[in-house]
Amino acid sequence: MNHRFRMAKAIIGIAVLFSARSLAAQGEQAFKGACVKAGAKYVLSIPETKAVYKLDGGLMKPEAFAGQNVLVIGTLDEAIGTIHVDDMMGALPAKVMQAVLVYVDCVDCPRGMAAAKKAALREVADWKRFYLVPDRRRANLIFLFSARPYLGDYITRDGDHPGPTPVEVTYMNIIDPRTGESLWGDSRKWGSWFVGSATKDLIHEFRLRVDAEEGRFEGLLSFDKDHNRKAAPNEGK
Repeated sequence: MNHRFRMAKAIIGIAVLFSARSLAAQGEQAFKGACVKAGAKYVLSIPETKAVYKLDGGLMKPEAFAGQNVLVIGTLDEAIGTIHVDDMMGALPAKVMQAVLVYVDCVDCPRGMAAAKKAALREVADWKRFYLVPDRRRANLIFLFSARPYLGDYITRDGDHPGPTPVEVTYMNIIDPRTGESLWGDSRKWGSWFVGSATKDLIHEFRLRVDAEEGRFEGLLSFDKDHNRKAAPNEGK
């Protein structure tokens, strides 16, 4: 191998390494805009900056969010105007962002889920983003916790479900008290010993989503990257 070839190879290697480090330094970012179909592709249109980026969905399916306002987490390749998407989620409805008064409710309580309401009241009070009200008829939103998936029956149901409910999963849904629609929801499969911790974690996730809607993305990026949503924590209830 001659001297020139070795030098050229070394220069190419340094350039590739520098490019890789530059891309890694950019890291994940969060973007807020509208997912729009442009020909055969989907793009993210950001009205505030008038920027338009192609979406490289990977395992995500941008078509499921077509025409919606979304939050996108991914890595921006400015050279080709493309966001390599790691996660995508629909933006929270205006009803959530405009709400002030919250009622915390729990299905199958008191029993195995008894810790959920106690933890939820404490977390919402500490948050200071919403005011807790004792009467659900006054609330703008219902924070509903249950050991069962939400069936859209908050308005029509009559009290708790009959019989004991095994607590394997803690579900949280943000309910419109006038329609019964779930405006946001998630769950933690942490078992009965960690209902309090699961509740705290779910409210923390929702809080980060609200922050992201208001332009504070840092917490959501860290949560999305580092948090194992399905593993039980080491802490107690």
